[in-house]
Amino acid sequence: METHPEEFKLTEEDIQRTEKQITEMDLTREQSILAELPLKLDELLKSSDMDDFTIELINNVSKLYNVIMSLPALHDDLKRRILYALDYFVDKDDEIPDEIPEFGYLDDLVIVRYVVDQIMSDNSDMFQA
Repeated sequence: METHPEEFKLTEEDIQRTEKQITEMDLTREQSILAELPLKLDELLKSSDMDDFTIELINNVSKLYNVIMSLPALHDDLKRRILYALDYFVDKDDEIPDEIPEFGYLDDLVIVRYVVDQIMSDNSDMFQA
């Protein structure tokens, strides 16, 4: 049975926890998170077989990175959401440690997609090509 990235979603409990963590995101960490991001993406690109999960994760991380880099005057709430997702992605020891084969980036994908979906629902113009 083949699985697709969109089959994995946050539970209501996960959403509540994630939203709380987003509100607690320290905006002063922006530069350190953005500095780690290219290294993490490079690591993912080198180690992966580029399945659908990996491609979606890379695309969504890139979208968030492009928004935060091209719109430095973002509202703090949007900036917190984006930084939370990017920080979650760069953290090797998140909910499912990244070293776990085939599953290590699944939680990253779900968190990053959740943030992208939340932002797009209110700000779709930010993601236009």
